[in-house]
Amino acid sequence: MNATTDSAAPGGDGGGGSSALAAYDARPYFARALDFGLANGIIEPPTLDAIRTDGAKGVVQIANYFGTAHLRANLDDAIERMVTLASLYLEHTSEGNLTRAARSLQANTFLSHSRGGSEMLKRLFALPASPTVDEPPEEAEVKEFLRARTDASGRWSVPTYRTELAQRQAFQAQIEAALWFADQLEMPHDSLIGEAADHLLHAGLFTRVAGRTTGGLLDAAELKAFLKKVRSAKRKLRLNPAVLEDVPEQHRAVCEQHLKRLFATDLPRIADPKTPLDNLVREYHARFSAFARLQEIDDYAALVTDEWQTVTKGKTDTDSMNTVFLCIAAGLPPKPTIGAMEAKAAIRALCALPDLHDDNESLRRVPEFIYRNAPHQMIDGLIALWEEEFLPEVVQGLILESSELLVGNDGGGTLLDPTVRMLAQHCHIKLASRKG
Repeated sequence: MNATTDSAAPGGDGGGGSSALAAYDARPYFARALDFGLANGIIEPPTLDAIRTDGAKGVVQIANYFGTAHLRANLDDAIERMVTLASLYLEHTSEGNLTRAARSLQANTFLSHSRGGSEMLKRLFALPASPTVDEPPEEAEVKEFLRARTDASGRWSVPTYRTELAQRQAFQAQIEAALWFADQLEMPHDSLIGEAADHLLHAGLFTRVAGRTTGGLLDAAELKAFLKKVRSAKRKLRLNPAVLEDVPEQHRAVCEQHLKRLFATDLPRIADPKTPLDNLVREYHARFSAFARLQEIDDYAALVTDEWQTVTKGKTDTDSMNTVFLCIAAGLPPKPTIGAMEAKAAIRALCALPDLHDDNESLRRVPEFIYRNAPHQMIDGLIALWEEEFLPEVVQGLILESSELLVGNDGGGTLLDPTVRMLAQHCHIKLASRKG
């Protein structure tokens, strides 16, 4: 840490570009401030000796923190890390003014500047790197972050640090506002780990816009009623001031920003008749069900589209679902239970298709129906039932074998009776009782 003075003109104040050469000085900011202070009489010789003594102590501490002080390479590495930390702190706190930085070096110990840089990075790392509710970082993660940010290949400039700090502070503001809403909705914070703050904010604000300001999240019936109300309203919905009346001041700006987005994006889309209402019901069901309290889970499970209720008649057992799949794939009105004649018609329709592969247009109607209408929490299971069981085993297996029976004239379809009976093992088919 020898001081040189080539780049600092004696008598200059080091601020605002008074030295053209200083603007192009690529050395660490600490070295520039130290040289400037010595050249301009700001830093006294005893202070320089103290800096050297402090530096020797600090280097050993940093080497032991990241590795061991017994290896020469680790000591050399620690010197660079210590200077990096001191430079970050000095440049940030002095706003790039060399006079102010030199005075700080004269008035405070070198170790305090290095620790200041370390604390800056630790405080930044404690802030969220994304707008997601997460657990606090562990000590090992903090150490790896400090290692990366003080390494020659990963160290940050002051502008980069400030940009990252501003971004993380914005994330923190979103999360804190979201957790405030969680408290109002009586949601334990540990149940929200991994959830996006803006999703929680959206659910809370949407609930209030719909007219509920107390008593938890908008329930299923209220959600569906509100969507229909917005769709049928003759005038645009106006913002009720009571929506943000009890929101603490520190969360107000974040909530106002999200509220503007809701009024600019959500409400016009809900009101637009070109957007199918059933699609909106499914979309908001998916958004809200993630935050439903335990006592509301059954309520949200019941929030499904009118078409789904009409088709399934409330039956969701495997055989009922298979029967609905069969009808949709065959182009027949979907039902959870069919008669023998309808089963034969479905078999004929499927056998008449050019192929029974997954990309067949008729077969694609089944997953499209599931994604469009099924309750959110059932979609994955229903897709697996169709793609992994009913399609390969029944449609592509059992029914394909019936195609040969249809080459000739089957009259009333008596040749298909065995296929229908086998199909009835997977679907709800009303079969005529056999006479003994």
